Amino acid sequence: MTDQGAVNTHNPWALYAPFLPVLLVFLGSLVFVLAKSSALERDMRIAATQNMLWVVTQTQMEVLSLTLAVAQPDRDDMQISQRFDLALSRLNLLMDGPQARYLEEIGHLAAVQDMSGALLSLDPLELGHSPDLHAALFDLGQDLHPQINRIANDVMTRDWDKSAARLDAYRATQRLIIAAVSFAFLAALAISWLLLRNQRRLHMTALEHMRAANLLEQERDVSAMYRDFAAIVSHQMRTPLSLIDSSMHRLARMGDDVAARDVEERRKIVGDAVGRLTRLVDTVLLLAKLDNDQLQARFAPLEMDHVVQSIMEEAQSRHPHRTLRLSCSGGSLVARGDRHLVGHIIDNLLSNALKYSPPDSPIELRVFTQGQDVACAVTDQGQGIAAQDRPYLFNRYFRGACEEVRAAGQGTGLGLALAQELAQLQGGRISFETWAGKGSVFTFWLPAMKKGGDHASD
Repeated sequence: MTDQGAVNTHNPWALYAPFLPVLLVFLGSLVFVLAKSSALERDMRIAATQNMLWVVTQTQMEVLSLTLAVAQPDRDDMQISQRFDLALSRLNLLMDGPQARYLEEIGHLAAVQDMSGALLSLDPLELGHSPDLHAALFDLGQDLHPQINRIANDVMTRDWDKSAARLDAYRATQRLIIAAVSFAFLAALAISWLLLRNQRRLHMTALEHMRAANLLEQERDVSAMYRDFAAIVSHQMRTPLSLIDSSMHRLARMGDDVAARDVEERRKIVGDAVGRLTRLVDTVLLLAKLDNDQLQARFAPLEMDHVVQSIMEEAQSRHPHRTLRLSCSGGSLVARGDRHLVGHIIDNLLSNALKYSPPDSPIELRVFTQGQDVACAVTDQGQGIAAQDRPYLFNRYFRGACEEVRAAGQGTGLGLALAQELAQLQGGRISFETWAGKGSVFTFWLPAMKKGGDHASD
């Protein structure tokens, strides 16, 4: 007995052999749980671009908008043409790629093709605008609406059936996961008992394992945040891309009859859409640099009145029908900051003021000094910010729930958060005041600098 005990003490295999089978059970159960959880997550994730009900509903809305446009007593030919292009574009989207295969499976592809052909036969670009054409478009819209509604009902019914089947599969998978977790838990208890009995030093390994689990959870949270971010950005890209696609389709259908006026109109639409995409990409790049600590401000003395004047003139060119006013107080208005980052912040505040205020109301910009700071205040006459939204206004991905924000419907929830972070990077800040039904004032503050100071490279 004594000799056998001595052998076991000095033989590593004899020391670790009792808990190796239990360890294998634990690791196998953990791998099974992770595999099943990953499969469950992949199955539950539905991309917005593959949501067939959403695509059909958007088509229905565009057809209804076209019908309403031609039914107005004071019909606008340009608006009717635009609604016609959007409705035709949505129908064409239904006949492309996975949407077409989906419709073919439920027996509606031929009906959609007939709808597209019927709509294309009444193209105002080829037939010209006339009361008879408008009446025909109105009648066609009334015929198409119930057909698209039937397609939407069939899509919704099929999705419900698939969801019910998935739920049944999820329940079965959850039972397996619970069983696997139970085995893993029991195995972990056995491993802990064996490790405590055999070797106390393995306690530190268990602590390291817990730290790794916490890091894994943090990685999952970050991954979920970036998935949400990607979904928001992709949604923001969809509208300008649709406008560009619609404009190009219209020019293509014109063929050799393209007039300079048509080209100029489509150029403006495409230019505005490209501008929106460019600003969105610029926001994403700045955000990525901030998150990776790669963004460094290049400080220089900035004459804020000239900077704000330049930004306001650029915004005025994008919104020629809006009224923008700039006033500057006396004295030195030189601040210390990065010209590019300051421009991004002021442009964001000005864009928000234009977006969330009535089209006929002016936007006031005021540059002034207060104490050791130079400030730029942007005042709008919108509906103000709801009290429940104010504490979260500078949080990433937060989008307000008030009516004017829902009406705009295109925010990413990144603009103000990024603007505040860029301001703080330069030693400044953004503050705001708001009044229900009267409007809001957002003020960007930067440290002042005397004229004649050392200029950094810009």
